[in-house]
Amino acid sequence: MKLNRSTLLTIGLTLVIGVALGAIFFGGGSSKESIADNHQHELDESGSWTCSMHPQVRQSEPGACPFCGMDLIPVADDVDDDPTILKMSNNAMQLASIQTTIVGSEMVDDVLRLNGKVKVDDRRVNIQTTHFEGRVEALYKSFEGDVVKKGEKIASIYSPELVAAQEELIEAKKLEETNPILLEAARKKLHHWKLTMEQIRTIETSKEPMRNFDLLADYDGVITKKLVNTGNHLPEGGGLMEITDLSKVWAVFEVYEKDLGRIRLGDRFDFENKATGKFHLGTISFISPEVNTRTRIVEVRADLENRSGSLKPGMFISTGIFVNKDGGISVPKSAVLWTGKRSIVYVKVPNEQSFSLREVVLGDAVGDRYFINEGLSAGEEVVTNGAFTLDAEAQLRGKISMMNTATSSPAIRDNTNEFVEIELSAAKDYSEDVAPEFQQQLTDLSKEYIALKDLMVEGDGAKIRKAGVKVKTALDNVDMTLAKGEAHMHWMDLLNPMEESLALITNTGDRDQQRLNFINLSKALINAIESFGTSFENPLYIQFCPMANNDKGATWVSLEENIVNPYFGDVMLTCGNVESIISNQ
Repeated sequence: MKLNRSTLLTIGLTLVIGVALGAIFFGGGSSKESIADNHQHELDESGSWTCSMHPQVRQSEPGACPFCGMDLIPVADDVDDDPTILKMSNNAMQLASIQTTIVGSEMVDDVLRLNGKVKVDDRRVNIQTTHFEGRVEALYKSFEGDVVKKGEKIASIYSPELVAAQEELIEAKKLEETNPILLEAARKKLHHWKLTMEQIRTIETSKEPMRNFDLLADYDGVITKKLVNTGNHLPEGGGLMEITDLSKVWAVFEVYEKDLGRIRLGDRFDFENKATGKFHLGTISFISPEVNTRTRIVEVRADLENRSGSLKPGMFISTGIFVNKDGGISVPKSAVLWTGKRSIVYVKVPNEQSFSLREVVLGDAVGDRYFINEGLSAGEEVVTNGAFTLDAEAQLRGKISMMNTATSSPAIRDNTNEFVEIELSAAKDYSEDVAPEFQQQLTDLSKEYIALKDLMVEGDGAKIRKAGVKVKTALDNVDMTLAKGEAHMHWMDLLNPMEESLALITNTGDRDQQRLNFINLSKALINAIESFGTSFENPLYIQFCPMANNDKGATWVSLEENIVNPYFGDVMLTCGNVESIISNQ
């Protein structure tokens, strides 16, 4: 068969088109696949994969999180390997609203707020007495609160001894010309019993002695305590009533032991009388040399003029004493991140867009600032806004942060090696040394704890944090002044680990870290329940899991006998046993 030229041209064109289409559909696909493979290879070679929920996890290849099972995501390695240094881009700094302040040695003014009461000036409390033996026939001032003027009649007294002395005076008066010494002796006897010369002259001119003698007040003031009733017999010097001069009173304020260094004798203050709207001025004239061992409070007082009587003993008052604090480094409170154990700030690295985590030792809190005892130097630039955002970024990158004291590595997939179990003194029976109100407050604390325990079982980090805040509120509501002596000191030993554990629980959303810190919280609370008792009607079950805490074991409190494990949740829900039962019956 002979092909013509037109047929050959058609066949050749068809072949060219076929090859081109094949290259598009097959060659192009291979190219895309190759690019994807290369990109995947680059991610794998980046060397760091982490979990968005558990940033302490780091692996060299993709996979699933050993805690929650989520797919790991790639993380670009920082150029700087220093685990305390965090580099930030301009955009990231703007989004985080980072603000810094250069710190230095400065003077900060503050006002120390004090609460107190108006009290009676003890030096102005007097006891009105009789100066001779007798019977109370009538009281002219018979109510507490009655105002008394010096020389005013306050009672009528019958005294056989006084009647006889009056008769002696009357007879001696008759012999005045022949025996003036006898008259003078009779007068002195009555004057010794506090009779006035006017009363004595009245007796001398009378022919009959007064059987009921009017007793005159020796003091000005207000009757603050009635000591007798009509008909009572009193010995010589017996008290009728307490008369208090309220023209001057004391303002007594309570100062906590830690604030003693901030006040001194001579400090001036003022406060408003809420009843009248007037301001009163005072000067601190006395600081008690003793600290109340129960409340750790020292009383300071000032003398106040009160001629108007507007200040009533028992009135609550408050004041502010100007305090000037100088010397040392201070930073705004917003710059400090506090975990309960550690206080940290972020310091800007000079001439770089980097920030260095720095642990500091806090001093006094003055106004809206903290003084720094250790960790900062004058001239350093501290992050005052956005520190929490920086710390969150540090956690995501696996660097040292507020909650992580060491960086993670593939060989260390959790922070159980960082957890330190507390050691506590043995529980003792202090139930007789605490008030029933204390036991009720401990019961309220235990109820919030049990709600937290139930959420530990579920394992939702956000819900655990919220429940932890409620436990902290209940803990703050426990009034330690209701525990006395050794019971008070034992509570103080338990309070610190509970506060530290709750701070760690509420400052992270990491369920596994929360469960770890729940160990120490439970240990301290169980000791408190065993030592002080509660008002639960039903028994409490102290339960134990031998596999928690790296197989060291851990306890918890439950209202139910059945085991529901808060340390492993669904993984090992029924792992454990009842270790002991606490009953108030």
